[in-house]
Amino acid sequence: MKIKGYFLPIEPKQTKSLTFSNHGQQVEVEVPILNEQDLKVIETSVKESRQKYIKQLHTSQIIDIIDLAVGKWLNPNYELRRLAEQLLPVITGYDHEMVRLFLTDYLRNFRKQKLQRIVDEDFSNPLVLDEFRPAKAGGLTRAYGPESIIHIFSGNVPALPLWSLVSGLLVKSATIGKVSSSEPLFITLFTQTLAEIDEQFAESIAILWWKGGDEQIERVAFSESEAVIAYGSEQTISDVAKRIPPHVRFLPHGHKVSFGVVTNECLTPTLAWKTAQLAAKDASWFDQQGCLSPHVFYVERGGALSPRDFAHMLAHEMDNVDHKMPRASLSTEEVSAIVKVRSDIEFQSQVDPKVDLLTSDNGTAWTVIYRDHQTEFPFSMLNRVVTVVAIDSVDEVPTLTRDIKDFVQTVGVACPPQRFQALIKLFGECKANRISFLGEMSNPQPGWHHDGRFNLADLVYWCDVEASVEVKMDMFDPFRN
Repeated sequence: MKIKGYFLPIEPKQTKSLTFSNHGQQVEVEVPILNEQDLKVIETSVKESRQKYIKQLHTSQIIDIIDLAVGKWLNPNYELRRLAEQLLPVITGYDHEMVRLFLTDYLRNFRKQKLQRIVDEDFSNPLVLDEFRPAKAGGLTRAYGPESIIHIFSGNVPALPLWSLVSGLLVKSATIGKVSSSEPLFITLFTQTLAEIDEQFAESIAILWWKGGDEQIERVAFSESEAVIAYGSEQTISDVAKRIPPHVRFLPHGHKVSFGVVTNECLTPTLAWKTAQLAAKDASWFDQQGCLSPHVFYVERGGALSPRDFAHMLAHEMDNVDHKMPRASLSTEEVSAIVKVRSDIEFQSQVDPKVDLLTSDNGTAWTVIYRDHQTEFPFSMLNRVVTVVAIDSVDEVPTLTRDIKDFVQTVGVACPPQRFQALIKLFGECKANRISFLGEMSNPQPGWHHDGRFNLADLVYWCDVEASVEVKMDMFDPFRN
C-alpha cells in the first residue's frame, strides 16, 4: 500500500518512498524531495495564508476548528481514523490495540474545553491573543505569536506531533512541520482533516520531510522562520541549534527520563496487585520509547509485602500486558543489548542474593531486574526492561536521582492521600516537570508544563502600551473642549 506523507501548498516535483514492514504487512509513505527554492516558496505561501486568515481569527474560533477535527478522529468509523489504526502499527511496529487505545486517550486532550484550559493556563486573560487588554499595572498589553514556526517532530510515539502543531495554531502562527522518518503519517492525516473542515485554515500549514541534518535545507528553513520547536535526542537538538540564527527563538525538547515510586502503604496483598498492574502499563506502553516512560520503580520497605514481592508481581503483570499487547519487533542490535544485560544480571544474581532477574518465557518480550539497593540511577535500554529498587524511605529518592535531576520528566507515584503533600514537595525538589499517579505516566493532562516550560507563553512576544499613553492622549483630543 502506498500513501502520501505530506501536505503542501505546491505539488512537489519529486518524491521518495519510505518503506515500513511490520505485522506481516508493508506500507510505503511517499514524502517530498524539496530544494531550498521549494522551501522558500512553501514558507512564503503559508505565511501569506496566515496573514489573510488565521491571524484574523479569534482564538475561540481556532479552538472550534481543532475541536471539530478531534471530534471526527474520536469517531472510530471516521475514514482517516480507520486508516491510521490500520497503518500506524505497520509503520511503528507497535501493537494494533495499543495504538487504538492511545489515539482515543490522547485525542481527548484536544477537545474544546481542554484546549481552552491550555490557553487559560498560560495567559491570565486569554483575550490577549486577540486584542490589547488592560494590564494589571496599568496600560494595555497584547501577545503575538510568531509569523511562522518550524516544528521538528519526533517519531518515537505516534500522534505526539499534534501537541506541537496545536500549540503553534493557538498562537496564530503559520506551520512548517518536518515529519520524522520513523513516523511520517499521523500529522499528515490530521492536517487533511483540518482541510476538510476549513480549507483556508489548513492553507497556513505545510507538512513535509527532509533528511535530518541536511544543512542547506535547514539553514534556509530556520532563517525564514521566527521560531523553531524541536524534539529529539541530545545529538539532534545540538545539531539543530548550530543552524538556528540568533534572531530565531529556539524551543528544544531533548532527552528526558522518568521513574516511579511506590510507598509501603501500597504493598498490602490487594493494593500491591493493583499497583503492579498500573506500573506494568507504564513500563510497557509504547515499549518505553517516550520520555514519560519509567526506567525504574523505587519501592519502599515496611509494607505487608516486600519490594522483592512487588518485583515478582510486576513481572506477572508485564507478562499479562505482553499477552494483550505484544512489544514491537526489535532490531538484532536491540535484542543483543537486552540479552547482554540479562546475562550480566543473571551472573550478579548468582553471587549476590540482593539481585534478582525475572524474564519473559518468550524471548526478550520483557525484563524485570530487582536490586535490594542501587545508588546510581539504573537507566533502561528501553523495550520493556525495567528495574525495581528497594529503598528504606522515599526520602532517599532525591539523593538516588541527584545525577539526573536536570533531566527528570515525570515521577509516577502510588501512595495514600495522607502522604500526598509531603511526596509532591519531595519530588518537586527532584526537579520533576510532572507528577502523576502510576498508570497515567504516559498520559499528560492538557496545560502541563512540558519540560517545565509554558506551552504557549514561551512562543509569543508581548507589546505593552504604557498607561501614560491613555493619560497624555487626552490632551490631543479635538473634542476635549
